[in-house]
Amino acid sequence: MTGPSRAKMIVGIVIGAVGAIIVLQNFQRVDTMVLFWRMTLPHIALLGIVFGAGIVLGSALTVMFYRRLWASGGAT
Repeated sequence: MTGPSRAKMIVGIVIGAVGAIIVLQNFQRVDTMVLFWRMTLPHIALLGIVFGAGIVLGSALTVMFYRRLWASGGAT
């Protein structure tokens, strides 16, 4: 196993372990108010929703930025 692939494997294991710890610590139910809706859901579900929304928003903003950069002829 070469150096970079071994490093990637170690990073993947560490990220997986941290993710498992976060999941195992967040099973309690929390009350959440969204506009006029009151929801009671596990904390991990709320974290997952916020995480997913962040990925979608970040991806959309990145695509918009690169489209605008490409349309203007690229970076100078």
